[in-house]
This record gives sequence, structure tokens and C-alpha cells, in this order.
Amino acid sequence: MTSSSLANALVLFHFLLALTLALRVIYSRRASSAALAWLTVLFAFPLVGVLAYLLIGEPRLGQARARRRAELVSFHGAFADRFLPPQTDPVCETRFRQIAHLVRADSGYVATGGNHTRLLSDTDAILQAFIADIRAAQRTCLMAFYIVEGSGRVEAVLQALMQAAGRGVRCQLLADALGSAAFWRSGWPARLRGAGVEVTRALPVGLLKSFWVRSDVRNHRKLLIVDYRVAYTGSYNLVDPALFKQNAGVGQWVDAVMRCEGLVAQELAAVFYGDWAVENAHNLSATLEQLAGYVEKMPPLVEPSTGGTLMQVIPSQPGGDAALVYDVITNALNVAQERVVISTPYFVPDDALLNTLVMTARRGVQVTLIVPRHVDSRLVRYASRTYYQPLLDAGVQLMLFDGGLLHTKAVVIDDSFALFGTVNMDMRSFYLNLELSLAIYTPETVATIRALLDHYLAHSEAPDIAQHPPRIQRFIERCVRLVSPLL
Repeated sequence: MTSSSLANALVLFHFLLALTLALRVIYSRRASSAALAWLTVLFAFPLVGVLAYLLIGEPRLGQARARRRAELVSFHGAFADRFLPPQTDPVCETRFRQIAHLVRADSGYVATGGNHTRLLSDTDAILQAFIADIRAAQRTCLMAFYIVEGSGRVEAVLQALMQAAGRGVRCQLLADALGSAAFWRSGWPARLRGAGVEVTRALPVGLLKSFWVRSDVRNHRKLLIVDYRVAYTGSYNLVDPALFKQNAGVGQWVDAVMRCEGLVAQELAAVFYGDWAVENAHNLSATLEQLAGYVEKMPPLVEPSTGGTLMQVIPSQPGGDAALVYDVITNALNVAQERVVISTPYFVPDDALLNTLVMTARRGVQVTLIVPRHVDSRLVRYASRTYYQPLLDAGVQLMLFDGGLLHTKAVVIDDSFALFGTVNMDMRSFYLNLELSLAIYTPETVATIRALLDHYLAHSEAPDIAQHPPRIQRFIERCVRLVSPLL
């Protein structure tokens, strides 16, 4: 075969492969904007586009993981009548009761009352609360974080965890393989295991594994559960912000967590065990054994107590053409009547979410979007700016936070409903990562989140729209926007 014949054969092979992948894109159940972005990448960038799709084009988590999850779900269903609270609809307002019904129908998690909550937004207060509850633990400490770095003030938390394991508390730590890469390279995993802490790598990555399991699908959840009684979740990674990414030029990361005490802690424990069990066969068998013993010994469930905070767990993970938390956000925006306040570090919506925000503002609802002035991703920064003008034209109040990298993720609707958790306003959080949100239906608790967002607003400024960026920058921003559904 001549060199020209070989070249023609390679071109034909590439074209047929790209065409095959394009057909997979067209027939897959995904957002049209993402499909168009992938078609553009496949045919505009020979070889690179095909390789990119093979690596990150589909949210594959692996067949073994799927089998373990199916076994865990089967166990969960067999004991759901005793393990979960009664299936009731305690939400008062009809518009929010419908959201609660949507979450329950999709995830199985119900809204539970009688939870006592405390919002923490200072790093020292967060870490001190972690340590205090870990030291008070008698049975279990469950921890799952996207990023763990055992330096600075975080070292005291890991020391408390090792001490708890030493006195017989079952301690388990799940850390994302990619987000916590520095942690896995450090001596901390060996130290923790030596002290009796069970440590597992979430979604391990590898070059060959990438062709069968998508490597950029990450476990982005943040959880601490103590004795199935107290639970924390929010945007905070287990890092010391005074040390974390200080060379990125964005200042310290600004986060918040919700401390919850009540039935919601059991539901968050169920989320943790699901993530823990599917990582390997040993974790699955040990989890099933532990939960079976727990269910056999636990007393019968009682009706949730009155008062406290009414809240609902919203877990999300890749799969299918619908994202639960995305549907909840769009539904909440559509039923908003007076005011919407959103805080997010990364804002890269699809056209449907952008139009929903625009229409919400155009029908007279006061919409405020708070984002950090500087973020640690150049691509996200370029993509986000292209959405500013349509929002401003619709009357959205866009505010740039100047106190660091604002990492808190929250949505407040009419001071009556809130979403709080780990979800960014981008397609990666909606459709790819394992994420976690709390839907909060009690106005008094919503008011604490609203007060925190008002504090952020006091340290924010509106963008200067009179300043036009250079033409080359605008060109780059628009090019990046073409692939923003893939970011």
C-alpha cells in the first residue's frame, strides 16, 4: 500500500469513526446545546475531537459500579418502609409542595420536619464544629469530600477522626481521586488507616480506564455525618482556605455549610453509604452487613417532630436526559413571585436556563445573581462573561463579589424556599458530577441563607458595562461559549 493510499484509508477511517460518534450524539438523550457542541468538536477538530469524545463524551461510570449500585438499591428498597420516614407531603405552599413531590418521585427522598439547623460561614467555626461533633461521636463518623488537604487547620480534624477510631468509633473517609489527588499522594491515607480509619478513593482514574469509565465525572459531594444524628453539607471542601490555591490569584475561598440535626441526617447517611458501597466489592458487602444489622436493631420509626426545619435531600448523579436538581431550579424560578437571589462561583448555563432567568426577570421578579469577580478557571471566566449582557438587558441585578472566590452555592426564592449545597450553575454540576443539595421549606431557615447572601451583596459591585473588552478577548469568549455546554 502506497503512502497516499494509506493516508486516504486513515482519512476515511477517521470520517467513518466521527460519523459513528456523531450518530451516537444525535440519538443520545442529552441537551440539544450539548449535542450541537459535540458535533462541532467532532468535525471541526480532526482526531482531537474523536479522542475527546471517546474520553469524555459520555458519562460512563462502569458496569461493575452499576451492578453494585443495583444490589444496594435492591437492599434499600427491601427495608425502605422501616429505614425511611413516612411518605407524607408536609409542605404548606402548593407551588413548593409540587417541587417536593417532584424530588420524592425522582429520588425517593421525602421532606422531613423537626430538623434543627445552623448555618456556618466562617472557616474556624466550621472546623471547630466538625471537631466537636467528631469528638462526641459514639458509633460512626462518615466523611465524603471532593477535596481533602490535610494541612493547616484541617490537620486537627483528621487528628480528631483518628482519635475517634482509636476509641472504637467506625470512621470512614471517602475522598475523590482527582479532586483530592494531593491527599492521595501524601502520607495521610497510610496514617489514617494505621489509626483504624477506613479510607476509600472515589472514582479512581487511569489512562486505560478512561476509555471505559469517564474520568472527568467526579464525586463533588461534601458530607460529614456523626452517629446518624448530626450531618453537615454545603460548599466547603476539607481544606484550609488560607493555604488552598493561594497561587491562583483569586483570594481565599469563601464557603458555607449547614449543620443539620434530625431525620435528614439519616437520609444524608444513605447518600454516603451509596457512594461508599459502589466503589468496590468489599465496601458493598461490608455496607450491606452494617446496614442490615442497623435496620434489625433500630427502633420503629416515629412521626417526625413538629417545629424545626422542613428540608429534603436532593442527590444528583449522571445518567439519562434529565437532571433532578436542574429541574428543581427551573421549576423554582418559574414559580417565583417577588425575588430570586442566587450565589454561585461558576455560571455557565445552557440556553434553557438562561432564558428562564431572563423571563423570570422580565415578568417583574427581582432577580439577583452573585458571582465572584475572579475565578480559578480561565475557560469558565471567558464563558460566563458572554451571558452577562442578556441578563443585564432583562433587568437581572448582576453583582461581582470582591472578598475572594465566592464558593457558596445557594438559591433563595421569595424568602420562602431555598436550595443549598454543592451544585454550581453549570452543566457539569447538573449532568455529570455526583452532587448534593438541600431543599429548605421553612422561612426562618431560609432567612439565615438570605442574610448570608445579603452579606455577600454588601461586599459586591455591579460590573462596569461601559468598559468593552478588547476585540480579541470578545472573540475568544464567544468561541469558548460554543463549547460551554461541555464545560
